[in-house]
Amino acid sequence: MNTNRMSQIIESLNGLGTKQNTMYTNQEIIDHLTELQGAMARGVFEKTHAENLRDRDIMIHFEALAKEYGLDESDTYIRFRTNMGELGYTIGSFIKGMNGERIAKRALKLLSYDKGIRILYNVQLEDEDAQAEYDAIVITPYGMFVVEVKNWGTSMTISPNGLLTRNDDSGIVYDLPGRISVKEALLREHLQELFPKNYHNMLLLSNERAQVQDNYHQISISCGGGISYEIKSYGKSGNSLTEEQVAKIADTILANHKEQRALCSVKCEEIITDYAKLMVQIEAASNGTTEELSEPEAPVLEEVFKANVLKERPWFKRVDWGSVAAGFAAIVIPGLVTAVVTHKH
Repeated sequence: MNTNRMSQIIESLNGLGTKQNTMYTNQEIIDHLTELQGAMARGVFEKTHAENLRDRDIMIHFEALAKEYGLDESDTYIRFRTNMGELGYTIGSFIKGMNGERIAKRALKLLSYDKGIRILYNVQLEDEDAQAEYDAIVITPYGMFVVEVKNWGTSMTISPNGLLTRNDDSGIVYDLPGRISVKEALLREHLQELFPKNYHNMLLLSNERAQVQDNYHQISISCGGGISYEIKSYGKSGNSLTEEQVAKIADTILANHKEQRALCSVKCEEIITDYAKLMVQIEAASNGTTEELSEPEAPVLEEVFKANVLKERPWFKRVDWGSVAAGFAAIVIPGLVTAVVTHKH
């Protein structure tokens, strides 16, 4: 295995991706993973449009070459394929989850022109027992509305006890009353006496052709921009909040907003190592140097990766303080013993 070439490839990707013991926001995870994905695509295709290539494009390329050179059954390729699948799934799921804010902004655009209304997007509240994410909170003179966005297909069912289920084979079930109750409880906890007497939960479906069999009948359901007219209809009963109260409610919610951070399950360091290994193996095979196709020993890979990781660490973290201490003890302690003995004599 050409360890110099492998070290070069790893160094080109050094610092990209996520670290296993670091907490990230959803957006940070997307940014770090797509940055790593783009760098690998550029390394594979070496074209200016590589930024538009995704994990599946990289895998199509690697799969074809791995089969051509007999690497598709290797542990490296199988592990790389599994980890790249996780990377692609994570990016897709986080992007889809964050689409709630975009969908809500479009649907509530009409209300955004009303100066007496405050709309808060992507709010996250928590206490010692629970945490919740709010796609949108609409605070109006006639009440507060918590909007839950669902970017599901065209057909779904809400059971009598409030379980929202997609009518397909996904098996996805969403506990509406469970999620709603937590969100209301956190708002009540943080707002205290500011919590308005007119409070409503609303379900916003992104697909305007969506069909819902509602057997629950305890939450307002709207599609697309129709939710703006639904909210405005509550104003017919008159105002219960002043402009100052609306502003104070919004400011209090924002003051308690805490962006959630979590670990990322994608094994980026393993992906980088296996990517470099496969690149070297494929390059060797394409040049006819088949003797380099063997799997490198684990200690070799570990040293290559450590060497590149250490480059971005400060000098005081790169020093092996254990060895320094041992050397210091080996020199100083005998000297001290000699000095004590001499002093006694």
